[in-house]
Parts: sequence; structure tokens; C-alpha cells
Amino acid sequence: MNLQKCRNCTFYTAYYKKLAHGFVKQNNGFCRNHQKHQTQYKTCENFKSNEEKEKRREERLFKYLEQSLQSINEIAQILKEKYPKTTK
Repeated sequence: MNLQKCRNCTFYTAYYKKLAHGFVKQNNGFCRNHQKHQTQYKTCENFKSNEEKEKRREERLFKYLEQSLQSINEIAQILKEKYPKTTK
């Protein structure tokens, strides 16, 4: 169960800062519902849990993972046919 904080809300998008080694998540972001900047720990009366959004994202990732696995298997099959092991 998510706490009703902005960081767990569907309307909240976190800000990231680019560093030399990659990106770092900031403690603030943008609320699309209020059209203003918010800290990730604020709460409001229009909170909407992002559990459904995360569930759809997870399903999408598993679908892409399955497609990638199928592509890898197809490439492996092509390589096996092209370079069969020779036996003496």
C-alpha cells in the first residue's frame, strides 16, 4: 500500500539531475494536476494512487522481455544452423 505522498501519485513526475556518471532523482517534481512544482513528500486532496500505472508498466515490461527472449532464441537457432558443430 502506497502512502498518500506526491511521489506515489499518478499526477507527480520527479525531476532528475544529470551528473557525469548518470542521472540522480531529485526530491522535487511537477504535479500535472495542480500545474506546479511540488516536493515528493507533500500530500493533497487530489491524490490518485499510481499502483494501476505501475501495474500496466510491469505488464508492458514483461511483454517486451518475452519479445526479446524470442528474438534471442531465433538468433541462436540461425547461428546453430549456420555453424553446426562438427563431429569426428
